[in-house]
Amino acid sequence: MVLSIAGLAYFLAVTQRSSLGIAGLDASERFNTNAQQLATLAVFQLVVYAGMQIPVGILLDRFGAKILLIVGAAIMGAGQFTVAFAPSLEVAVVGRMLVGMGDSFTFISMIRMVNGWYSGPKASKIQQYISTIGQTGQFFSAVPFWFMLDRLGWEPAFSIMASASLLVMLLLISFTANERESHEHSETHALSLKQAFGQLLENVRNSGVRMAFWTHFSTQPTTTSISLLWAAPYLVTAQGLSHEFVALTLTAMVLFGFITGPIIAEICSRAPKLRARLVYTVVSSTVIAWIVLILYPGIAPGWLLFSCFLVISIGGPASMVAFDYSKDFVPKSKLGSANGFANVGGFLATFIMMYLTGLVVDLLYNPAVDSSRYNVHSFRWGFAVQFLVIAVGLAFFSLERRKTENSLKQ
Repeated sequence: MVLSIAGLAYFLAVTQRSSLGIAGLDASERFNTNAQQLATLAVFQLVVYAGMQIPVGILLDRFGAKILLIVGAAIMGAGQFTVAFAPSLEVAVVGRMLVGMGDSFTFISMIRMVNGWYSGPKASKIQQYISTIGQTGQFFSAVPFWFMLDRLGWEPAFSIMASASLLVMLLLISFTANERESHEHSETHALSLKQAFGQLLENVRNSGVRMAFWTHFSTQPTTTSISLLWAAPYLVTAQGLSHEFVALTLTAMVLFGFITGPIIAEICSRAPKLRARLVYTVVSSTVIAWIVLILYPGIAPGWLLFSCFLVISIGGPASMVAFDYSKDFVPKSKLGSANGFANVGGFLATFIMMYLTGLVVDLLYNPAVDSSRYNVHSFRWGFAVQFLVIAVGLAFFSLERRKTENSLKQ
């Protein structure tokens, strides 16, 4: 029951995080934005999310998972209410920043709660399963939330989302605990903030934790940038497909995680030596899928877009390998700051990738030639910039992997 509620909190965090992806065109019309301005809605949200990971990790080692999950749900509720009634883009950005802040408390706290109740290979499987189920929040934002947005309008739809966060907050208060044991984790609660910060510095000096950071940096960003922001503008406006196709594609990406997630979990628990090969394979597959879409001349057929997006979606479940690495190199009491640092990686890469894509799309937009800012030519070059981000991630992942292997041999 405890982990189900923690999983529900993560599910709703994913829903709140990705709600802008399906509402991107509505937001562009409501606030009269260009591509770069639209990207700021998501980028500022992720900047706050990534920037809060290390402070949240320190607080997690100090106060435990339950309190941080409660605080996260409350802040996300406030953020979505702000977005619901925002009179301008600037206020909406503040609301999305609050959503990003609340979201930042949720994921690593859920991972920490799983490791409070289970350990070893079983923890590897359970954290992968819960995170995979939590990703169905993207389906909720792609279908039920889109239905609410279409039928009820902007303010009621986002208000309902905000209310759901407050309901989850009450469930967390009433029915969760940090540990399986009846007593709370006394060592965690005895830590001062100074000691927790010292643990963070110790974790960052660990090459295995840095390897986890670059694992997340390399695997997650393309999946997240599509699901959070660019799916609707790219598929609807540039490729001429329907909102229903976007909803179907985002849903299929989530459902595909139910296939790939357990496979990745089994590899991590049964053959941990294959984790690095798994990272290289997933990233290579993602790059190939993007090359196919970028090089395809003109409008791509729906089946090709759908297939490539499924391949791209594997990056989400694969990013959990980062947290499987971190739990191997640090004890449970220090896991909060280690996972917080690792989690920065993917979202740092995501908001860099998002912003650069929007910047390139705007730079290439020519009103005299293009009927829409979001056209195939602009997106082709906008999406190409992500290869630079991925290359940096893989280079540092390989470097830290060698350092970690050498330290284990000594």
